[in-house]
Amino acid sequence: MSAQSQVQVEFRNGREVLPGTDIPIGDLTSGAVVERTKEFVCRYVVLPPAARLPVALWAIATHTFESFDAFPYLSLSSPTPRCGKTRLLEVLELLCARPWRGTAPSEAALFRFIEERQPTLLLDEVESLGQRKASERDSAVLAILNAGYKKGQTVPRCKANSHELQTFRVYSPKAFACIGHLPPTLSDRSIIVPMQRRGPGERVERFRFSRAQREAEPIRHQIGEGVKAVADEIREAYLNLPELPFLSDRDEEIFSPLFAVCAVLYPSRLGELSESAQALCAAKTSDTVDDSLSLRLLDDLMRLWPEGELYWATADMLTALKSEPESPWSEMELTARRLARMLRPFEIVARNIRTDYGVKKGYLLESVKVAHSRYIGPESATSATSRENTGGN
Repeated sequence: MSAQSQVQVEFRNGREVLPGTDIPIGDLTSGAVVERTKEFVCRYVVLPPAARLPVALWAIATHTFESFDAFPYLSLSSPTPRCGKTRLLEVLELLCARPWRGTAPSEAALFRFIEERQPTLLLDEVESLGQRKASERDSAVLAILNAGYKKGQTVPRCKANSHELQTFRVYSPKAFACIGHLPPTLSDRSIIVPMQRRGPGERVERFRFSRAQREAEPIRHQIGEGVKAVADEIREAYLNLPELPFLSDRDEEIFSPLFAVCAVLYPSRLGELSESAQALCAAKTSDTVDDSLSLRLLDDLMRLWPEGELYWATADMLTALKSEPESPWSEMELTARRLARMLRPFEIVARNIRTDYGVKKGYLLESVKVAHSRYIGPESATSATSRENTGGN
């Protein structure tokens, strides 16, 4: 849908109104536009409550993404098919700026397309990007997507049939849908929206593209015109946004554009956005821990550490990990050598400790605590600490 497409409206009592409503288009406030955007999305897709306002603000923010130093990716993930990911991309296509929805673009097509059109890319079925042995093509596409999160990022390429160097801009809004999880580099740049199949009591309207397109056009028109009118205010709000201490540095960078848009268009919902950001980021941290074996290992060690002990012998540590139900350690060949290799990047190394039964190799609680606090979060590092301090279970 081009930015110049004619807006479809309905007329009631001689006034233009949003299709299916009695709301005059000229009477819509900026807050009402955010609400209508959210309501339109939720008519066709069941979203987690924490994701509803952020998704609406993300769609609106695509119309002024150049106002920001970085623009968050939107990642829609689900454990199985038929969880509404593609439908959400279809709905976003009707609301975002210069949308392009598709699958599997080549590297060459991707960077040229972004350079020429600065689109909002809505990429479906991107599971292959997360494979351990990704193809050369997928690796090249992933590199472009990793770079395109930051404003001003380019990729250098030689022109066809010559050695003349040309740079291509790759910064633009992007949303992804996949079964499972994206590569960590993309997840780290994303607002993660966990998608699930609809429950028995959850209902959405039947999506027919032509009808939805007609109904979305006045909303999209209002978004475009409204954002254009306050673009300078949004940029100013972004530059002067106070710190968001409840978010990590990267998560603050990700959510700052949405907070800037919300501060200008819908300031009364800043509290709700703060709660949503914390909920989505907490779920994202949990997913990251589950997806990374090394981080999972750190988390399990802190949880299983023997109460009151400052040192844990390697042999006893391996026994405890492998006996843990529903964990990967019992199924994989976790040896002392592999354990040491997984912990070494966190500066956790085995030491020789003299005990009543002789010298044993093992690990110190303090080094594990430091790594856990640094990579997972101090708020998670409570179990072993409390046991050490109180002797409780």
